[in-house]
Amino acid sequence: MSLQNNLINAGRKFVEQSMNSSKAENNLRYLQGDNKATSEYIYPNQIEDAHNIVNKFYYNNIRVISIQKKTKVGADGLMIQIAALCATHIDDNFVIKPENIRIITGMSNAGWEKDMIDKAPNCFKKNIFHHGKLTKTEIVNLQNALIIIDEIDTGDKEHQRLHTTLKDAEVLDIEHMKKNNIKFVFISATMIRELYDLYRWGEYHELYKMTIPESYIGHIDFLEMNIVKEFYPLNTIENAEKWIQDDILKNYNLDYRVHIVRVNTNCINQIQNACIRNNIKFKNHTSTDRLSDEEIKELFNEPLTRHIVLAVKGFFRRANLIPNCWKRRIGSTHELYTKKVDNNVQIQGLTGRMTGYWRNVIENGHKTGPHRTSIKAIKEYEKSYNDPFGIYSYQTTGFNKKKDKVNTKSTMLSTKNIKNLEPVDLPTLHQKGSNPINIIDITEKEKEQFNKDYILNIIRKHDENIYDKYKEYELHCWKMDTSTKCEKWNLKSMIKKDAYSSEANIKDKTKNTLMIYLYENKLIISPWSGNEYLKHLNEY
Repeated sequence: MSLQNNLINAGRKFVEQSMNSSKAENNLRYLQGDNKATSEYIYPNQIEDAHNIVNKFYYNNIRVISIQKKTKVGADGLMIQIAALCATHIDDNFVIKPENIRIITGMSNAGWEKDMIDKAPNCFKKNIFHHGKLTKTEIVNLQNALIIIDEIDTGDKEHQRLHTTLKDAEVLDIEHMKKNNIKFVFISATMIRELYDLYRWGEYHELYKMTIPESYIGHIDFLEMNIVKEFYPLNTIENAEKWIQDDILKNYNLDYRVHIVRVNTNCINQIQNACIRNNIKFKNHTSTDRLSDEEIKELFNEPLTRHIVLAVKGFFRRANLIPNCWKRRIGSTHELYTKKVDNNVQIQGLTGRMTGYWRNVIENGHKTGPHRTSIKAIKEYEKSYNDPFGIYSYQTTGFNKKKDKVNTKSTMLSTKNIKNLEPVDLPTLHQKGSNPINIIDITEKEKEQFNKDYILNIIRKHDENIYDKYKEYELHCWKMDTSTKCEKWNLKSMIKKDAYSSEANIKDKTKNTLMIYLYENKLIISPWSGNEYLKHLNEY
C-alpha cells in the first residue's frame, strides 16, 4: 500500500475516533445537565440528510449545494456530519482530508465560532472561522476541499470580507472549482436572495431542503396555534403598558416567567417605566449593558418570585441557541416593531429563537407566548420556503419581490462575480390564476359573429383543445377597436410571445373567467383560473 493510501486511511481513522470521542463527551455532558449538550450528538434526520447531500456531490457534477432549513432545526449537527462523511468516504478518489474542510460564516459572531468549535470533533476544530477570523482560513491553493458556509445570507454582499476572502483565493471561478475539486455547501433558513443568484448557476448548483421531524415546531405552527400575534410599537406609555398588562400580567398572573423584548432608544425607557409601575423586574441585555453568562443562567435556573422583563439589543438573533429548558421559563416575547418589515430579520428574531424540538411540550399544555412579530412576514416566508420561485411578495435587505417582479442587489454569488460561468435564465414567474394567452386568426365573417352566442363555436372550430379546456369558464367578450382600449387592456403585452393572462379587466378574480378580445382579425383568448387564484389566496 502506498504512502498516499496510508495517509488517507489514517485520516479516516482520525475522523472516526474524533467523532466517537465527541459523541461520548456530548452524552456525558447531557447526563450531567449541560444545557448545550443534546440527547443525540447527531440526530437521525441530520444523518439521513448528510448522506443524501454527500451522495449528490458523489454522483453528480455539482459544485454547490444550498441547504434550506427552518430556524433551529439543527444545522450544526448536519454540517459536522457532512464533513465527517466526506472525510471518511470509502472512495479514495472522493474522500476529503479533514485538514481540507472548512466551516465558516460571514457573520461577525464570535459566539457562533465558540459554540461550533466546542461542538465539533477534534479533527475539525482548527478549521472553523467566523467573520473576524476569515483571514486565517488558509484557502489559497486549497485542493480537493469542502467549504461549508453557515448563514450564507449574512455578510455575503459584494466586497465584504467573506467575498474578498473567497475572491482572493480564486475559488469563485467554475474552472478553478472543477480543476481543484472544490465543493461548497451553503446553509440558511433565510436565503431567498441567494437562491435567485444560485439558480443561474444551472447544473453546478442544487437546492436541498432539510428534513423536518414531527417533533419540530415552527413559525407557521405557532401562527396556527394562535401563539404568534401581531407586533406593535412600544414607544408610547399606552402601548408599553398594554404589552405589560395583556401579555404578561393578565396572561400569566402568578405563573412567573422571563419575558423578552427587543428594544431601541425610542422604546426602552417606556418599557422600563411600565415595569416599575407594575412591580416587574427589568433587566438590560445590550452591547453597552450586557449580562454575564452567569447572570443569564440565573434568570433561567433560579426560582422566580416575580415576572422579569429582559430587554435585548443585538442578542438572541440568528445562530443564538435558547435551550428547551430555558424556553419553558420564557413567557411572552416582542420583536422590535418597524414600519418597513424585513422578513429575514423577523424570521430570525425572537420568535425564530423559540422554534425547535419541543412540539410535544406545547401540545401537552405548556403555555408559551404570545410571541409578537410580523404575521405578514411569517406568511410570506412560508410561501417562499415552499416555493422559492413562486408568485408572492417578499421584502428583505437587498431583495424586494412583489408578485412576479423582483428587484435584487448583487451578492458575491451573483453571476457577474463568478468566473467562467455561463448563467441560465431565471424561471418565468406567473401569477396564480394566469394561463397562456392564445391568439387565433379569424375570417371577416367570423369577425361579424363576435358575440357570446357564437364565439365558443368559432374557438371550437379553430382549436378543439382550447374549447374543451375553457368551455365552462364564465365568458366575457370585448372589442379592442380604439387606441384607448388597446392601451387600457395592454394589447402589447397580450400579443408578445409566450404571454400569460393577467388580472386586467377581471371583476372577480376568484371566478374562472374566459376573456376574449377582438383585435382586427384576431381573437385574443385570455383565460383566468379563479379557483387556482383563490386557493393561493387562502394559503396560510
